[in-house]
Amino acid sequence: MKNVFTCLVLLIFTVGFSQSKIENKQIKVDSIGIEVTVDSVKDLESIFTETDLTTLFNTLGDNEALRFTLHCSFSEIKDNLKGSMTYSVVGNSNEKEKFIGNIKKMKSTALKFYNLKNSK
Repeated sequence: MKNVFTCLVLLIFTVGFSQSKIENKQIKVDSIGIEVTVDSVKDLESIFTETDLTTLFNTLGDNEALRFTLHCSFSEIKDNLKGSMTYSVVGNSNEKEKFIGNIKKMKSTALKFYNLKNSK
């Protein structure tokens, strides 16, 4: 009986508070972090383009911290090879060209990582 009463009280409080009015508040984002994991060159080439990055910058406000992390890995069963690489770019929404340039360098480095794996 005690358990039933406790459950009933919790249910009443839950329903009561779920009906309370929520005020409209403005949400401010201070930083954005994006992490991407890829397993092949095909995945890497399809994950982001300069148009995607431009769209991202258009949605951001001024002076927001940005972090883009790329995790690359591969596993070749026939040669018993495993490898991984993580590359992060940290920037600010006010430095659009510099951030996009760093992401292009990151993508180029990741492509070299996969090409090195294929050359062995």
